[in-house]
Amino acid sequence: MSESALVAFASLVQSDSQVREQVRGAATPKHVVDLASEKGHEFTQATLMKMQADKMKHLHDDHLNGATSWGEALLLCFGGHS
Repeated sequence: MSESALVAFASLVQSDSQVREQVRGAATPKHVVDLASEKGHEFTQATLMKMQADKMKHLHDDHLNGATSWGEALLLCFGGHS
């Protein structure tokens, strides 16, 4: 359930610019988990961190160098970076 909730939240991040900006401003995984919970998507910090680590393995350094914050790096993983 936790992973499917994370996938659903990632889809929301891609489609909703307001949520995307909130994720961009997130300082910690807890901020993202709390935001997701407010939007009805329940997953753990551990699930979020595992997904981010798995996705980051496949990103080129050039993509990651453009991230100016933790939230920006997470957006790259969600596919919602703009």
